[in-house]
Amino acid sequence: MNFPRASFFSPAKELFFPHRPSLSSAPFRASLLVLLALAFFIAIFWTINEYKTYRQHISNIEENYQELYRKRVQEELVNVLESIDNQRALAMLHVEDELRVKVQSAYTIASHIYQRHKDNMSIAELRSMVVEILRPIRWNNGRGYYFTGRLKENTIDLFADDPLLEGQDPEQVEEKTYGTIYQELRHILQEKGAGIYRYQDIHDDMTGQHFPGMSFVKYFKPFDWYIGAGTSQEIMKTRLQEEILSGLQSRHFSENGHILCFRADGTILSHPVSVLVGRSITSLVSYQGEEYGKKMLHTGLYSDSGGSLIYSTVDGFSGRKQQRLFSVKPYSDWDWILVADISMAAMEKAIHDEKEAYTARTFKNVAISLVFLAVAVLFLLSIALYHSIKIKRGINLFTDFFRKAAHTQLKIRSADSSFAEFEDLGELANAMVDDITQKEHLLRRDELRLDTLLQLGTMEEWTIIDKYYFVLNRIIQITDSERGYIALVNQARSHCSLCSQINVRNRTTGLNRGQEGAPHLLVDSGLAGSCVLQKKPFIFNAFEDVRKYPSYPYKEEVQRRIDIPVNDSNSVVLVAGVCNSTREYDNSDIRQMTMLLEGMWLHVQKTCSEKEMAKLERQVIAISENERSRIGRDLHDDLGSHLSGVEVLSKVLQQKMEKQSPELAQQLSSIRNLIRDAIEKTHRLSRGLYPVHIIEHGLEAAIEELVAEIKERYSLACRLSFDGRVEPLGSDIAPHIYYIVREAIFNAAKHGKPNMIQITIQRNGNFLSAAIVDDGQGMTEQKTRKGLGLHTMRYRAKAIGATLEIQPNEIGGTTVSLSGEISP
Repeated sequence: MNFPRASFFSPAKELFFPHRPSLSSAPFRASLLVLLALAFFIAIFWTINEYKTYRQHISNIEENYQELYRKRVQEELVNVLESIDNQRALAMLHVEDELRVKVQSAYTIASHIYQRHKDNMSIAELRSMVVEILRPIRWNNGRGYYFTGRLKENTIDLFADDPLLEGQDPEQVEEKTYGTIYQELRHILQEKGAGIYRYQDIHDDMTGQHFPGMSFVKYFKPFDWYIGAGTSQEIMKTRLQEEILSGLQSRHFSENGHILCFRADGTILSHPVSVLVGRSITSLVSYQGEEYGKKMLHTGLYSDSGGSLIYSTVDGFSGRKQQRLFSVKPYSDWDWILVADISMAAMEKAIHDEKEAYTARTFKNVAISLVFLAVAVLFLLSIALYHSIKIKRGINLFTDFFRKAAHTQLKIRSADSSFAEFEDLGELANAMVDDITQKEHLLRRDELRLDTLLQLGTMEEWTIIDKYYFVLNRIIQITDSERGYIALVNQARSHCSLCSQINVRNRTTGLNRGQEGAPHLLVDSGLAGSCVLQKKPFIFNAFEDVRKYPSYPYKEEVQRRIDIPVNDSNSVVLVAGVCNSTREYDNSDIRQMTMLLEGMWLHVQKTCSEKEMAKLERQVIAISENERSRIGRDLHDDLGSHLSGVEVLSKVLQQKMEKQSPELAQQLSSIRNLIRDAIEKTHRLSRGLYPVHIIEHGLEAAIEELVAEIKERYSLACRLSFDGRVEPLGSDIAPHIYYIVREAIFNAAKHGKPNMIQITIQRNGNFLSAAIVDDGQGMTEQKTRKGLGLHTMRYRAKAIGATLEIQPNEIGGTTVSLSGEISP
């Protein structure tokens, strides 16, 4: 099949070789340039980014592995230090137990000899016998020994470690150390009768050195003796150090980790290579000449918290180079420095493997990405070419469409168009300008209506008439009118009364003389009355139609007008209208006016309901107060007096029965107690219901009675802080404050289970504040919301123009606060 050549090549020819710059060809040309530049920059950016990512990844691997090894060696050092401390503690406990056993053995020997020979021998002879028995007994390689002495006579009878002291007064010995030790031992015996004593200086005759020692003493009353056993801790320390160093020598962790130990002077005490024990740590040097031994010593001497370092060495078994990490920690009690050393060969192998895998993966991803990028560029160029041709055809179609749809005068000159397509689109743009103007006008009307409704919610201090005028003024602005009115309709729908009227042209606001509050028959009210009677709006844009009806309520000539009724529960409540707009009215004006007027009516209803509710609340509180007062007076004057009379009669009867029947008199006494309890409860109820004591004695005295009642009924502490400036208050305010405080403290006592209730009442000018704070379990507003007490408290606070808040305390309990401007 043969096709005309023009049909195929014309679009392409016009696309690539246009007579003038064409909008349809611009996407292809721009896409070609952008894609080529993008491909070039993406390739460079991808390569650089991948390389940086690769280096960062390797660095992260090294840091993570080093951190893991560092934590491992530090953890091992902590375990070693804990092990040393545990062994020391166990050794110390062992020595203490051994000394206790030795002293108990000596105590048993002395007690046995005393019981057996006390009738045949004197105390001095018995002491001498026990001394000779204990003298040769030694332990701990001869370092453990016994010593005895008399407390009252201050005489040493036995000191196996230094016999020259025997027979002397410990406080008179030339070596002052023994006198100090004796005073401490004497204090232990007087306080406890037995105990362990550690001293820091004991002389060793064999070595000439001074070592710390430990003793256990116990009082033996028959001889007035203290019997003690002592030993040198240095022997225990030396033996314990040898055991610990032996364990460290063979201790290993992880794959190739071991523990080193050397003294502060650098002498190696423990090393996995035994030939290095006894040498200086400073002699350890890596194959690169790095003196890592000196680094270990320097870190251990000058860093209390220790530190970690990495050095290179040669594996003694494989001969391969490797990195090792060591962590240093000083052990100052024994002047030791401990080192945990671990090989990092596994880390190096993992890093090497990860580098090779990541390198291969990265280059593979780069190659694949470049291939995909090239394919994407070719694909996007093909799409750009295809869409460029479609844009050309689509523009022609839309140009023809807009030529038929728009019939306005051109506002864009052809000479101002940069592309050929803009010559036709300019016509459409001019038509759209007018449409946009109209839409913006509608949008401004909606915004003005919404703003009017929002501002109504903030006009709490405005009167309803002022709100009518405000809304009517906005309706005139929205409809571009000259005049307007709002009229209320009576319930019988027979009359309407103007409540607001505005004339923008004359700049007058308000009703004319004779219209203020005067009802007007609906049947004589023209379109306004027809709207109410027929319950529908009316629009008249022709002067001939307007002339058929009375112009009410307008006095001047009306060219066009619109009148709208507002319904509430299927009954018309008001009617409003505007006239003489600069344009013709339409349904959008009806919709705007209806929504605005209905919103205004709902706002007015809400405002009236709130005022009515506040009035009803005040009436309820007033009725409640009157009823409480009546009941309180009845309890006090009627029931209280009646019970008092009964109590007096029962007293007289009791006095008569005491002579005739004491048993009945006793029963009558119990009845009198019950009557007196009833009288007290009646008085208490009357005081709670009838506030006469508040008026007569003042608020402070009434609250003090509450404090006393709380202390008596609930056995808890209650304090009152009362500002003297609070008095006097009016009789219509003080009872409310009293009952709020009463409800708060009784709620706290009943439900909060506190230990203390604090009541604070202050006044600063006309500002009064009251706070009831307890330290109980807490009674928040949510827990008490269902009760009647909180509602009553809020009503009372509102009645006197104050605010009530209930909040939990930070440390427990609840705070009830009352505050507000109170007139005296």
